[in-house]
Amino acid sequence: THPVKLVVFDLDETLTLVSYMVEENDTPEVVRELVKVNFETPWVDGSRIAKLQDMFEDMKVGKDGERRLLAILSRNSNGAEAVLRLLQAADLASAFCVIWTMPCRQAVPNGAFQSSGGTWTCFRPPLTRVHDHKADVLHAVSCDPATWFPQAAADKAFSNLSLSVENIVLVDDQRANFQSPYSGRQVCRYCKVARYDATYRSFGMVKNMGGIGARTSADYETLVMFVDNPSSCKETLELRCVQRNVRASSRKHPVKLVVFDFDETLTLATFFPEDDVFGERLDWDPAVLEEGSWSRDDLLRYNFESPYVAGSRIQKLQSLLAALAKDESGQSRPLAVLTRNESGAVSVLNLLRMANLDRYFSAIWTLPYSLTRTTGVFQVRGEWRAFEAPVCEVADHKANVLRHIVEHPLKWFPQLAMEDLIQSYIGLLSMTPESVVLVDDERASFQNNSENPAELMRFCKVARYDEIYRNCGPLNQMGGIGAHSDTDYEHLLAFVQSPWRYSQDVDAVVDIEDFAVVPTNLQRESLEEEGKKVLRVRRPKSLPNPELYSSPRGSALKRVSSSPSASPLWQCADPGQISQGLAEFDLVGFEGTIAPHDRF
Repeated sequence: THPVKLVVFDLDETLTLVSYMVEENDTPEVVRELVKVNFETPWVDGSRIAKLQDMFEDMKVGKDGERRLLAILSRNSNGAEAVLRLLQAADLASAFCVIWTMPCRQAVPNGAFQSSGGTWTCFRPPLTRVHDHKADVLHAVSCDPATWFPQAAADKAFSNLSLSVENIVLVDDQRANFQSPYSGRQVCRYCKVARYDATYRSFGMVKNMGGIGARTSADYETLVMFVDNPSSCKETLELRCVQRNVRASSRKHPVKLVVFDFDETLTLATFFPEDDVFGERLDWDPAVLEEGSWSRDDLLRYNFESPYVAGSRIQKLQSLLAALAKDESGQSRPLAVLTRNESGAVSVLNLLRMANLDRYFSAIWTLPYSLTRTTGVFQVRGEWRAFEAPVCEVADHKANVLRHIVEHPLKWFPQLAMEDLIQSYIGLLSMTPESVVLVDDERASFQNNSENPAELMRFCKVARYDEIYRNCGPLNQMGGIGAHSDTDYEHLLAFVQSPWRYSQDVDAVVDIEDFAVVPTNLQRESLEEEGKKVLRVRRPKSLPNPELYSSPRGSALKRVSSSPSASPLWQCADPGQISQGLAEFDLVGFEGTIAPHDRF
């Protein structure tokens, strides 16, 4: 009932693979090479520019024969003129009616529009009237189109334009752009472009690349189909499991160790009590919480229980972990936690202990190395003991740590030095890289492309989303196994039992010809995928639960932050059947595919 009338594209890593801007004084030869670097893909045959042109033509008219507008909204500090110059160099500018750039800058125009005669004119859109976020900008566009489309003064097609936010699709490579942390406003219909790391031309390893159709030509058709029929792509939030294509002799190696991230994997969002000894004492008593503003039940509900699925998530996790802790022959399979949490291993343990989840784990390790916090604890017949996990001996990345665990299990599992326990852990002494599964919500955890490269062969990616959570206001980068779907538990158990059934080609590293024409001092326009996690705090109990907050401020609970990660799956979204949260189904290095989502 709400046809798409306006399709808004990001530029950097959405229309481009990487963004290097064209300067006014660049020679024609340099411009040609910049166009190739920005827009043409070495991984798919044919001209990507020609495919984009065809896609834009297909989008311009809806199924009802009505004209559909295409626009650019990009966070590009060079301004609208620079974006237009790059699009004109690639012969793509004519497809768009308007360009808006963020943030608002006085030195350069933030807008440019195309008149009916094809002439482009700069203008200043009213960016100062809205929050500096794409979701807020698009809501403002829907409320008052005439101020954002200067053509309305002379073109009836624009002067009669009536928009609602449901009429707009945003195509972007950054998940954080689909919900505003300032106002809580959401983009109802969106397409998430794949992010990936790859060896690109002569630039070496380039992180957080993107681009519609960069990895598969199916992107173009899927996007057009979504724009024509967005309600066919309802939002889903489910865990995804992958086994990389490994050598034949290792394809059916059994899983001997399952390692879980903690924050936004076992938890939905992580909240710690304001207690000085919570992260220090293995004998910490939850009874002390009764003296404060937060009870044990509060912490369990906010950290572990899901408001989106019926039933106790804690009980479901207990059942899952109990099943994973035994292999098909009934032998013990160790489970562990490896998490990037500056509060240390004892803090993680004490939260797990409150939920009666600690009994399923043999060890907990935390990154980064700390002089003040314990980085390792291990369990011996129900008793937890602290030890110094050898995190300082290995690169500060989960992929490297897990490789080190495979090679040196005695250093990470002190139980192996105990004669009466060694039989339960004997399988760890014969591990290969295929023996380990990592369950994590951060794509970057599965592969390290730095000077200390490492990659995981088997992993499960937990769905991320943004949500107005309980009475915390808008929170970004939330997660949690089973937070939105009970099928997560079934899929994870099935994957650990038979990971070879989930084989995928996730190689994203391709070497191609040198690129020698463009100067080597170019600066890439966009690098990071998303900002930091919004502070996890709860509103004071005396306040009613609000529907929206301008910013999630409060007191009484600390949140745990972890580094943002890139997101390499392309998705489109319609959330009509789930929550008002934002999905992210991203797998490291996964071939760019489109999973449309309509959130209306």
